[in-house]
Amino acid sequence: MSDKDKTGGEALFEAAARRTLRLREGGDPAEHAAWLAAGPERAAAMAEADHVLSLIGAATAPLASEPFQPRRRRDIATPPRARRRAWRIPAAAAACLVLALGTGVAFKAFAPDDPDHLVAEIGQVRREVLADGSAVTLNTGAVLDVRYGPDGRKVRLLRGEAFFDVVHDPSRPFVVESRAGSARVLGTAFDVRLRGDAARVSVLRGAVRVEPASGQGAAVLRAGQGAWLDGAAPRAVALEDPAAVDAWRQGRLVVYHRPLSEVVDEIGRYRRGKVFVRGQALAARPVSGVFDVARPDDAIDALAASLNLRTARLGGLVLLY
Repeated sequence: MSDKDKTGGEALFEAAARRTLRLREGGDPAEHAAWLAAGPERAAAMAEADHVLSLIGAATAPLASEPFQPRRRRDIATPPRARRRAWRIPAAAAACLVLALGTGVAFKAFAPDDPDHLVAEIGQVRREVLADGSAVTLNTGAVLDVRYGPDGRKVRLLRGEAFFDVVHDPSRPFVVESRAGSARVLGTAFDVRLRGDAARVSVLRGAVRVEPASGQGAAVLRAGQGAWLDGAAPRAVALEDPAAVDAWRQGRLVVYHRPLSEVVDEIGRYRRGKVFVRGQALAARPVSGVFDVARPDDAIDALAASLNLRTARLGGLVLLY
């Protein structure tokens, strides 16, 4: 949502949150008091921002130097200095807030014109047909370099997830490289997703030979199998649900009995900002369902409704509790 699309209340709420963060980092209390004195609605917005920030502070408490202590919501007339002590928010969460409430520069997508450097913006699913007729679909936030040459067809997945449907050509091997290892195509359709320094390879058709960057062995994956490239010798295992592997290409997320924290992280990949879950017990709660990640905020609302949870929003941040 752009600033001009926001309601007056939303814009005021975000302004109050920004001022609260600046005040906590050593801003001028007199300037803050002058801003509050400009209208009673500003004090109400400040109280609401304090309340939401305290909830987010609780959700990220393991990152803090001190445990979060729940406090009741302060009266809107609480003086700025006292209000400043009414909640604690970890530095990492504050950094997320600054990004989410900023001008949007931090989230500017990199979309070069180079046809050999493919980028999917946040929330975008991008399909491209390569020079040999093979097709690649990039999931949200993915980055891929194409390195075709006379000796073979190579691509390098730099970030995120991509699905490959490769045209068979024995004279020119097709290899997907990443920091975790490589996948050599034996004529197939398969998915590769980077997670940190590891990669998950899932095969839906044909076969793929995978080898970790460490060189610790290799394995051939066939249709309905997957493996992790994480430094150890890869081991082929049956996919839990092959239909769920590329459901994202149709804008769907399919999960079965997965922790709530994992599900909100998956949905969060398709939007800017961060989704928090308050409390370890709630984060571990199992979730099953099909969610529309083409509309990630609607998916979050549907998830919250299905579990009878409440949501609190601050800019691009969302808290489930």
